[in-house]
Amino acid sequence: MTRAIVAALLAACVAVLLAGCDAVLGPPDSPGATAITSGISGIVLLGPTCPVVKTGASPCLEPYVARLVITDGDGNVVTSVTSGEDGHFEVALPPGDYSIQPVPGGDPLPNAQAVFVSVVADSYTDVEVDYDTGVR
Repeated sequence: MTRAIVAALLAACVAVLLAGCDAVLGPPDSPGATAITSGISGIVLLGPTCPVVKTGASPCLEPYVARLVITDGDGNVVTSVTSGEDGHFEVALPPGDYSIQPVPGGDPLPNAQAVFVSVVADSYTDVEVDYDTGVR
């Protein structure tokens, strides 16, 4: 390569770094880009967190920070999300059937079962993911 070509490539790289990718590629909402208006929103709860929950009494539950792996109907990992301190999470997904695979919080507890979700167009499906502490 000649020095002129190398200098031009270097200048282009510096321009992209300084301007940001949106300046070169255009913002995500540019014509032709499709915004996803559906997905999953939910809360992750940990419980029970107090011993001896009596029948009819409200369970001792609290928000829980957890990593959730989202897979499609074929078992392929689509994305992952971590719930916030308040237990809430949200992930944009196109319509389809998904499985929320909770990552175990310890060995062996707390743990949670997979949650199966159907996402429909232009809507967020609400779910609750329950981690079991093993307290009885």
